[in-house]
Amino acid sequence: MKSLFWLHIKKSAGQSTRKALKPYYVEVDRMKKPKNFIQSNYSEYNDILNNYRVPLGDYQFKRALFAKKYLYKKDWDSIFSFAFSREPTDRCISMFYYLFWRKKLKDRIYSSIKSKRIFLSDSYAFDYFLELISKRSVNNTSNYSPVGLHFTTHTNPMWDDVTDESGNILLSKIFRLENFSEGITFALKHINANIINDQLINVNINPFKGSFNPSKQQIKKIETIYKEDFDIYESIK
Repeated sequence: MKSLFWLHIKKSAGQSTRKALKPYYVEVDRMKKPKNFIQSNYSEYNDILNNYRVPLGDYQFKRALFAKKYLYKKDWDSIFSFAFSREPTDRCISMFYYLFWRKKLKDRIYSSIKSKRIFLSDSYAFDYFLELISKRSVNNTSNYSPVGLHFTTHTNPMWDDVTDESGNILLSKIFRLENFSEGITFALKHINANIINDQLINVNINPFKGSFNPSKQQIKKIETIYKEDFDIYESIK
């Protein structure tokens, strides 16, 4: 059977993909006692790389390149590697409700206190969220700026994670997230998998996501920040 590599682009069906790829994708403890590479089996490398808590230095936001250069350098060309591309505006809104503006009032009060601002509407909070993402993209001197690794890894443009320094896409295939079941089935059939569980091929709903339609100005800002991600998404047939 051929080898499989899935790059988890944050806020793009991570839990659903892990379930759908079992038993061909091996999971590790990503929260309480996160593993690193040198103490782990080869089969566990993929899930470790998909854990944002694992420090990668200069490659924190270039994970496909890290995988090719350090983890699978002898086997990369023979591995079927893939990821899912979520429509960038939809992904950005999902980030917003997951990272910054959750449904519960206490969480929103916490975000306001931490930001030292009073957000009277979702739109105002979203403006500030986009401002933070802009600061993240401008200030690349620290993996933790402006508000920690959880934020920077989850708002990282997909483009950075799937390309090398010259802008070449390193993955074998990228699927649109709305074609999730077709993508999973394609990947498993490509590696000659014996088990394809159709019941697991679905996308979980984000419990934190609210209902919000960004303004034209906000959409324009998203299109600027995630320009290359739109290019990826639109290029997929």
